[in-house]
Amino acid sequence: MPISFAVDGDYVVWTQQFASPTVYLDTYAIREISESTQLTTRFAEAIKRKNGTWLLAPLSMGEFAVFKDPRHCAQAEILLAQVVPHIYLFETKPLSEEGDGGLSQRSRPRPDAKNLDWFSQRFCQVGSLQDVFQGMFQLVHDRREEMLECLNGAALPIKATFERYRQAESYRANAKAAPLGNGRSRQFVIAGELSRDFVLDINANISRNDALDFMHAVDAVDYCDLVLLDKAWERRVNGLRKRIAEEGVDMPIARCFSKSNNGIEAFLDAIERWP
Repeated sequence: MPISFAVDGDYVVWTQQFASPTVYLDTYAIREISESTQLTTRFAEAIKRKNGTWLLAPLSMGEFAVFKDPRHCAQAEILLAQVVPHIYLFETKPLSEEGDGGLSQRSRPRPDAKNLDWFSQRFCQVGSLQDVFQGMFQLVHDRREEMLECLNGAALPIKATFERYRQAESYRANAKAAPLGNGRSRQFVIAGELSRDFVLDINANISRNDALDFMHAVDAVDYCDLVLLDKAWERRVNGLRKRIAEEGVDMPIARCFSKSNNGIEAFLDAIERWP
């Protein structure tokens, strides 16, 4: 199974497997699916039937702090409980300019070791996988103000970086014309392509949500097989897929869906029909 805990003497050892189909839901995608009992059941059953993995990050859970209504967290708890143990907890890492396997080799998500160690201790107390993860979203709601400060702390440096770099004409020219296979790492290529709109239009507004969505998208598109983001990011990911095809580069990335044009149905259908 993708995530498990085992007692080894005085220790609890956690293991995770990142098994395809690997999927990612941004915060609003989690909310959209969890608000529907039918979609919740369908998503959970599809992941389990295909022995897939739902990639989860503190960011996607932490953004539930923006919702004042506690029912959103309660619904997300039900969704999570139905998918466990087919989850993979990962930690977002800084972008690296150096590729470790070229564009053709997908990066591997870094396990969220700190939280996994904490969940290992909790496993000793409760002894059940379902109970180990119970309350993850509720904790975010209980600490809303603290979590909102953390979100601002994550988003503002990215926003400032975009605004600084796009003022440089040479940077904008490179963003417009640089080929994909020019020695950059996978994540730098993905980040560059997905941020192109913000770089080329120096007057484009960059909100906190844009910066957080950018963080969602770069990791999800790099690591996963199927991702559910919002419409603007679906368009950007499809733009990257088009460039990959046009340049004939061997660079697998996620298929991206959004709520638009019956995208949730298409996303779930893609899981059910995998591979």
